[in-house]
Amino acid sequence: MENIRTASAILKILMEDGKLTRAAHKDLFLTYISEVEIEEILNTMTEELDAEVLRVNNNLYLVPSQENELLGFRHRDAREWFGGGARQADAFLAYYISAVILHLFYGGKNRDPKQREFLSLVHVVEEIDRRVSDVLNNKERAAEVDKEYSTNFENCAQVWDIKKGHEENSRLTTKMGFLLRVMRLLNNEGLILISENEKEIRTTEKLDDLMLHYYLNEDRVQEIERIFREVDNAEN
Repeated sequence: MENIRTASAILKILMEDGKLTRAAHKDLFLTYISEVEIEEILNTMTEELDAEVLRVNNNLYLVPSQENELLGFRHRDAREWFGGGARQADAFLAYYISAVILHLFYGGKNRDPKQREFLSLVHVVEEIDRRVSDVLNNKERAAEVDKEYSTNFENCAQVWDIKKGHEENSRLTTKMGFLLRVMRLLNNEGLILISENEKEIRTTEKLDDLMLHYYLNEDRVQEIERIFREVDNAEN
C-alpha cells in the first residue's frame, strides 16, 4: 500500500508540473530509481493514462502519446490560447511554426542534433516567410503534401501570408504578434524561454531532454526529416 501511495505522489507531481526533479523532490526521485516495485506501479498507472515516464539524468518527465486527449495538447487548447475568434487554421499554423522552430534548433546532422542555443524571432519570421512564399508559388505540389500527411499546409500558408509584416506589436494580425503568441504558449508549457526584450528565444532543459532523449530517436528523426524534405520539395 505504501508503494502505491508513493507512486501516486510521483504521478500527481508529474501530471501537475510535467516533470519531477531530484533537486525539488529528492526523496521521491531516489525512491523511484531504487525501488523496482514503485517504478513498475508507476509504469502501470501511466500506461492506463496512455503515457510513459521518461528519465533523463536527474529528471523525470511524463510523456503522453500523440493520441492522448487527456494529457496531450489538443486543437481546442491552441484555439482557446489565441482567443475566441481563432480558427482551426490558426491552430495548424501555430503547430507548423513550432515545428519550424524545433527544426531550426534541432535539425543538425551530427551526433548532437542541436544546432544553436538562441534564435532571433526576426530570423524565424524570415524563415517562415521563405517557406510560405515558396509553397504559395507551387500549390500543386503543396496539395500533394497536404494529402499525404492529412494537413492543410496551403491554408496555413495563406493565413500567414495575409498577416502584416514585421511590426513589433502583440496583435495577432501581424506576423511578429502571432509568433510571439505561439512563443508564449511554448513558454507556458516550460519548453521555451523568451528574452526580456522579446527578440530572442532559447530552449529549456525540459525541451532539450525531451528532444534529445525521446523525440529524436532514430525512427522519429528519419520521419521528421522525410516530412521536411517533402515540404521543401513542395516549396521548390
